[in-house]
Amino acid sequence: MIALESTHAQSPYSFIDTKFSHDGRFGWILAMWHPQEHSALEELGAELRLAVRNSEAATVSKVEVEKWLKDFMGDLHWKMHALLRKTDLSEKGLSVFFGIIYDHELFFVHFGRIFCALSDGKKLRFLGPNHRDLRMQSLEKLNLLGLVDQDIKVTVRRVLISEKHLFVVLSGNLGDKVFETLNDLGTLSQYIESFSDSENPLWLILRGKARLIKARRKKLNRLQISSIVMLIITILATLYVAFGNRFLDQALHRTRISVKRNRTLRLDQIPNNLSVETQNFLKYLERIVNLPARNIELDIIWSATMPYQVTSAPVFSIDTIFLAADNNLIAFDKKTRELKWEKSFDARINSIYFADNVLVSCLENETGYGFREDGREVWQMNLSIPYMRPGSLAPSRVGPEDDPRLDRAITVFPSAKFLWVIDVVRGENLSTITFKDDIRSISSYDSYANCFYAIVDDGLLCIHLNIAN
Repeated sequence: MIALESTHAQSPYSFIDTKFSHDGRFGWILAMWHPQEHSALEELGAELRLAVRNSEAATVSKVEVEKWLKDFMGDLHWKMHALLRKTDLSEKGLSVFFGIIYDHELFFVHFGRIFCALSDGKKLRFLGPNHRDLRMQSLEKLNLLGLVDQDIKVTVRRVLISEKHLFVVLSGNLGDKVFETLNDLGTLSQYIESFSDSENPLWLILRGKARLIKARRKKLNRLQISSIVMLIITILATLYVAFGNRFLDQALHRTRISVKRNRTLRLDQIPNNLSVETQNFLKYLERIVNLPARNIELDIIWSATMPYQVTSAPVFSIDTIFLAADNNLIAFDKKTRELKWEKSFDARINSIYFADNVLVSCLENETGYGFREDGREVWQMNLSIPYMRPGSLAPSRVGPEDDPRLDRAITVFPSAKFLWVIDVVRGENLSTITFKDDIRSISSYDSYANCFYAIVDDGLLCIHLNIAN
């Protein structure tokens, strides 16, 4: 709600007229100011009051108020022009402010030597021309109401006066006196009121108050809730069909992997719980779209040169690839392909293994180490593990549990120069990729990034499994 805090006008130079509803949520304010003391101003002021009081200002809606203000003030300009021509005023034009209030919103117009500003106690914002703009202006540029014998320019301004904010309307002669000497905006209202003894002052101060009537929140009925749920399901189903490749299944699959990474208690129950919670929804989507993988292709998406001759098959976490090169253990960032950390040992590394967020490194001297993903050592113990040759290339099975885009399992067979993707049930070669150099080793399937990591000559290759449904 907007409250009228302070007003001041000096007859016959100026007047202020207001009307508010009983609940204070609606009202209008009219103000007029003129630099000359003349009896004709009383008659002009009376005509202004009568025109507003007899108008539709008290019933116009917020949707129509801007158009109404333009039409009303345009007609009022011509009426004042006719009356001013009959007077002997030296300046045949009026400075006028007219505003209509709806709760915390004010729609207003102002003409001539009247300016408006809004203050939150810390900053001051002028709405329209400020007091400096009114110092040296011709009468035509002042846009006085009733002055010129042509249609007047009407600009409707809209301002939200929040709680404890001040909206001030001042006559031009008060602008320099107030704002050029004011030191604290927190005392703006009291400072303006101290100029009541100055020559021909006019001010109007409005303050934002707390809402007296708070709008009740409307509760949705059952029909609306059901309609919203069906609309959401329809949108999700449409997106599922449009984008394909079972993006929802992949997102759930990656979420399970992330949960496993961040929580170590009862991990065996987490995927089952996720499956139960989404079972009904996935069944509904499967009834809409249940297409098998139609197109499978292997594609090298990036490669990186290694600083050492790698002597083990790559292992990986969600963010990191781990490699062993003789007695060196190195970790590379998946996204940037930059070295994250490196460790050297007194003996050759026989094998490396990553499980339960721990990287296990087994050395030739029958010593085993456990490291976190960031390279922190967590344990050391005697551990005898045989040396695993990097040239032993084992097939990898990839099933729907590893990649939700698949309806049936596929097997990736590596050899010295080739990688084959085979459907072993149907005996179908789905894809083949050829390398110039020999494949020294290859990782298992990274079901989070949908790829394999292969060591070819002195480089690390990321081989992506593209599946189009």
